[in-house]
This record gives sequence, structure tokens and C-alpha cells, in this order.
Amino acid sequence: MLSTLSLGFVLALASASCWAVLDISRKKLGGTMSATGAVAGLMLLQVLYANPVLLAGSLTTVEGPLGESLMAGYPSVPLKYALPASGAVLLNMVANFLFLRAVQISPLSLTTPYLAFTPVFTAVTGLIFLGQAPSGAGWAGIVIVCLGAFFMNPGNKEDGPLAPLKALWTERGSFFMLIVAMIWSFTPILDKSAAEMTSPLFHTMVLAGGVGTIFALSRRVRDGSFGPLIGEFKSTPRWLALGGLFAVGAMAFQLSAYAFIDVAYVETVKRAVGVSAAIAAGYFFFGERNIRRRLVGAAVMCVGVAMILLAG
Repeated sequence: MLSTLSLGFVLALASASCWAVLDISRKKLGGTMSATGAVAGLMLLQVLYANPVLLAGSLTTVEGPLGESLMAGYPSVPLKYALPASGAVLLNMVANFLFLRAVQISPLSLTTPYLAFTPVFTAVTGLIFLGQAPSGAGWAGIVIVCLGAFFMNPGNKEDGPLAPLKALWTERGSFFMLIVAMIWSFTPILDKSAAEMTSPLFHTMVLAGGVGTIFALSRRVRDGSFGPLIGEFKSTPRWLALGGLFAVGAMAFQLSAYAFIDVAYVETVKRAVGVSAAIAAGYFFFGERNIRRRLVGAAVMCVGVAMILLAG
């Protein structure tokens, strides 16, 4: 029988693996769809996938190895759920759009690793707004993450010591992903709170449904009909269906893991697997070369992330 800790890490690993496949799907979709179309399609499909599972959970009960329910149905939704849920929807609208734009215009292996800055931003915002200073190990982790990012994209030697910063500005996909990392440094707090009030899968469906509906309606206003958006959905149906399926798994497993182990452990596993998978996928699926330096830089960043998160 699995212990609580072991189950938490299994769920975290499952979530990280789903996020990795989702990243590949989003890169594929970015080549044939607009960012708004891809986000709308992926999000609305999550609602389609999640609903039958929630319905089945309302009709039957399946228990896991620790006695937990694996088939949670539709929960009762308290009024206070609206605040964290709406905040998460709005922030994820921006983050998902920028993520798609980032992988559209820049290599996967040079964008996704910048998500390792998420805990760095969390530590900095905690210092500014809450007065919570990182420990010595935490500060060391922040420095290591920054060094890893600089090593991964060194820029042109002619630009001098500030070359990595200039390279970040010229490689707009990496810059966009930094903004995504900043946004996603806030959302786990909202998601954890919302999921605890309802259930991980229900909140996943609400989050996806909110973001997807807003993007779909914005396209309806812009295009005058849903025709162009539906046409985009039909252009890459397999990758869209695959991405939507793994998006549900990624978020549901992640939120479920929070119930068994600390957010820090979940984020460490997610970033380590995600960074490695992004670079490998860039090489094997998208023909990206010169990844050795990026791989070393990403590995250094993962070490820094672990130090930040485990230092609290």
C-alpha cells in the first residue's frame, strides 16, 4: 500500500508528465493555429473531457489506496469559491495566451525552461508584499536559477556583460515566458484554495471553461461568427484532442497532489520534468539544435528551483 508521501509524489510525477506532453501539443498547435484559437480549443475540450468523469463520480464511488475518493462528482459550491476561481480564470487567460505566443515565435527548448523562474518570482513577491525574506539557501537558489538562465541564452559577446539580458529581450518568446512564470507564481495559491472548496477536477473544469469561453466569445466578436474559429479547430484535430486530454490530467493530478505533499515538492517535480522534456522534445520533435548548452543551463536552473522551494 502506498504511503501518503509516495502517493503525493506519484501524482506530482503524473502531473509533470502530462504538462510535458501538453507543452509539445501546444507547440504543434502553434504552428497551424492562432494563439487565441489554440487556447480556446484546448480549454473547451477540457470541459468536454471532465464532465463525464464528474457525472460518473456522482453516480458511483471508487476509492484509492488510502481510502480517498478517485471519482469525485459534482460538489456543492460555496459562494466564496467565486473569488479565487475568477482570479485564477483572469490570470490564466493572460498566461495561456502568452505561452502559446512564446512557443509560436521561439524554440521550445529556449522558452519553457524559463518557467523555472516561477518560484523566484514567488520569493520576490513574498519579500516585497509580505516581508518574508528567503533563507540563505533560498537566496542561493535564486542566484543559481538566474545563472542557469544566463548560461542557457548567453547572447552576443559584442554586447558585453549585459548580453544575456539583451538576448532575453530580442528572443521575445523567452521574454513572454518570463511573464507567464510571473503570473503562475500567483495562481497556485488561488487554485489550491478553490480546489479545496470544491474538488480538483471540478475546479479544473471551471478554470478551463471560463478561459475557453471568454476566448471563444472574443473571436466571435472579432470575426463576426464562430466559423473561422471552428475552421481552426478542424485544422489540427488530433493534436487539439490530445492536448485537451493531457491538460485535464495535468491540472487534476497537480491539484490532487497538493492534498498529500507540499506545493514545493509538486512544483520541484513539475519543473524538473518539464524543463528536461521541453529540451528533449525540441531536439527530437522540432529539429532544434545546439541544445547542449541549453540542457546544462536548464539543469542548473532546476537545482536552483529545488533549493528555493525546499528552503521554504
